[in-house]
Amino acid sequence: MRHQIINFSCSTLLIMLQVFMLSNAAYTARNNFRNEEVQLPCHAPNGSQGVCLYYKECANLTNWRIQNNIHDADDVEKMLCGNGGVHLCCNRTNYYFPDTNYITQLDPKGLEILNEVECNRLSGDRVSNGKAATLGQYPFMALLKYNRDGDQFLCGGTLITSRFVLTAAHCITQDLFRVRLGEHDTSTAVDCDDSKRLCLPKTGEYEIAQIFSHPDYSIRRLTHDVALLKLKTEVITQVHIKPICLPISQLVYDQSNTIRHYTIAGWGRTESNEKSNVLQHAKIPHQARDVCQRAFSRFGVNITHDHICAGGENRIDTCKGDSGGPLFATVPFKLFNNLIIRRQVQFGIVSFGLTGCGDRNVIAAAYSNLMEYMPWLTEIIGNNT
Repeated sequence: MRHQIINFSCSTLLIMLQVFMLSNAAYTARNNFRNEEVQLPCHAPNGSQGVCLYYKECANLTNWRIQNNIHDADDVEKMLCGNGGVHLCCNRTNYYFPDTNYITQLDPKGLEILNEVECNRLSGDRVSNGKAATLGQYPFMALLKYNRDGDQFLCGGTLITSRFVLTAAHCITQDLFRVRLGEHDTSTAVDCDDSKRLCLPKTGEYEIAQIFSHPDYSIRRLTHDVALLKLKTEVITQVHIKPICLPISQLVYDQSNTIRHYTIAGWGRTESNEKSNVLQHAKIPHQARDVCQRAFSRFGVNITHDHICAGGENRIDTCKGDSGGPLFATVPFKLFNNLIIRRQVQFGIVSFGLTGCGDRNVIAAAYSNLMEYMPWLTEIIGNNT
């Protein structure tokens, strides 16, 4: 019976949202003042504070529906508040989210450059217990090449513009000198599917012109583990080489706390402690930061908003060799003519985990929280492109 009632509420509210989708202006000052006395505080599903308002008082209902990714009755139930009529937990200026405008924190020139990037469209240290990715599935993946004997590919990264690759600061060493793009299987010169009928173009290797490690990176505290590599030559987009999307819209920011699972990808060591030649990928759950805090506190590591905590399910994990690679998810990215454009967006960078990654005793791993570093990243890109 409860589900039937909620389903009715869901249908009713969605109809209301459609009816009022063009009503993007707030009510007049007189109406706003009229309701000041009865506004009750409430909390949105992501924890940000708002006020409980009659649905007509919550302006721009189209954005409200899109930003909150309303799909079913459970989503609607989280938004409702109060006891009379249809009331929403609303913030007139930035619905459902913190008062800070995320976009205003980003460097305008760098943001403009990233907005012009045609990032990867959706296609049909290591990843322990992952599965092989399909050919060309993640064209933004990068391999960092080091000038040393033995295994030369020790870290991962992602292509984010035609000149920049994103990775972890702890991957930066004096013998790092190139980046390989468009790779799938490191044991073959040309990557083909099992039938040999479909093959990718050859990989590309690019020399590094300049390295930017975050100025506050601390190997002791394991914080600010972010770096940018500027390539000497421009990368030409191909079927197997394309940039990943970054969190450069308020829409992405507004979705960030609702992500339940991320995707990881890399060529690092597998559960048999052998490095994989073929790109691996897997889904892992988003964990509360205190899960990682409990796991890493005994090592003197403090988990903060600079980190994303993820993993700890089915022994799937990132590991040695995956460092610098992406933690990403498919989310609403931008609006185009009132249509929601969804993309794979990178939210984290593989940073550190417990020894024995992928072991049954491993709880989760820590990833650099990319959104915390977007102001720095856009500044570097804006000043050096």
